[in-house]
Amino acid sequence: MESDPKNKRPYSPPVVSKLAPEQARNLVVVRKNCSEEEAAEFLKSFRRKGNQGEENKQSPNSAKDQKRKRSA
Repeated sequence: MESDPKNKRPYSPPVVSKLAPEQARNLVVVRKNCSEEEAAEFLKSFRRKGNQGEENKQSPNSAKDQKRKRSA
């Protein structure tokens, strides 16, 4: 019994969106084969980079507003 190709959904790989801090640290320990302290430091570096990126983001409309102010 074959399934109808119209009803098939495309494959999407599993995605990890959020983990508890302990789960994230344990995942890094296992994957990188490092100590818990090194894993904690590794995860802290991601948080620092993530916070810097958010500060530099502009809303899509702010660029248009700046153009309007300059041309007026």
